[in-house]
Amino acid sequence: MRPFFLTSGEQFRPGPPPAFGTPAYLAALAEVRRFSDTRTADQLRIAEFWAMPTVAAFWNEQATTLIARDRLDERRAARVLALMHMATMDANIACHDAKYTYWLIRPYRADRAIITPIARPQHPSYPSDHACASGTSAYVLGVLFSADAQRLAALADEAGESRLYAGIHYRFDKDAGLRIARQVAALALRH
Repeated sequence: MRPFFLTSGEQFRPGPPPAFGTPAYLAALAEVRRFSDTRTADQLRIAEFWAMPTVAAFWNEQATTLIARDRLDERRAARVLALMHMATMDANIACHDAKYTYWLIRPYRADRAIITPIARPQHPSYPSDHACASGTSAYVLGVLFSADAQRLAALADEAGESRLYAGIHYRFDKDAGLRIARQVAALALRH
């Protein structure tokens, strides 16, 4: 798919993740293993909550709740939804460009002792698509509904963190995904 705002899928491509087997990589893998070995009830709840069939449905609900609360007319409501979804699609494009550039192994494949309480994705790990999509939706909505920006950003952070709790992403996956999200959201909001 052609992006709406990006000039190409690689426009915001992050640098490479830590190389497999390096101290930085092993530290990130160990963090995921610690979550797997000591997962709290709250971490499990968060991991399972964000394992929804499509994260876009969650962000649609957030957007439509804000639209209704602020009594936006049809034109303004359509603009909010279009801008959020167009930006999120671009973030998805950027995210998958990086995934298939770097082809990083998932934590549960690198350490077979990691237990995953949710379905295991079968595409590369870096960066986190949940962080890309949730971050972009949250950051766009946060500018359009500024009083809610902090709450929305916290939800995006939780969405990204949930993937570590679930054993399917490293912290650097989440961080790169949220960085892509900030860049894509800012680009979309300038248009």
